[in-house]
Amino acid sequence: MKKILFVLFFSLFVVGAILIVYLKSNPPLVINGYTSIDDNSTVRLIEIENKGMREIQLQSIVVNEKLPESVELVISKSEPFEAETKIEGNPNFTFHKLKQVKLFPSQYIDRQAIGKQPQHYALKLNTSDIQKISIQYEYLKMPFTVTAELQATK
Repeated sequence: MKKILFVLFFSLFVVGAILIVYLKSNPPLVINGYTSIDDNSTVRLIEIENKGMREIQLQSIVVNEKLPESVELVISKSEPFEAETKIEGNPNFTFHKLKQVKLFPSQYIDRQAIGKQPQHYALKLNTSDIQKISIQYEYLKMPFTVTAELQATK
């Protein structure tokens, strides 16, 4: 009986370790793109996507090794974030504090529910120059960080 319990606990431990290694090597949050908005060189939109199976809770953003002046989570209930997208005054865009809303997995988003459900997520940063961005978040109660080096936009 002790051997069976040992084998059972050891098997659970191995499966858990493999799951953690897999998640750490394939993080669920990805950065899809970035752009300046409204010809304002200090305001940037960083489009993000949850490629995982569960919701993501954003924790903090670090830009060029320091905290940005201001950061908001922008949720689009319609079109994706593009260079010419006007987000101010658009009823399909909502602005939230970083920890206020969880990011829904993109594979479960109903693309037919335009105007009713969140379709795209972005971070609105108020900073002059972004060379490196780090996003800390929680997925399945585990901490993750995604870091990206960004090229200057013209």
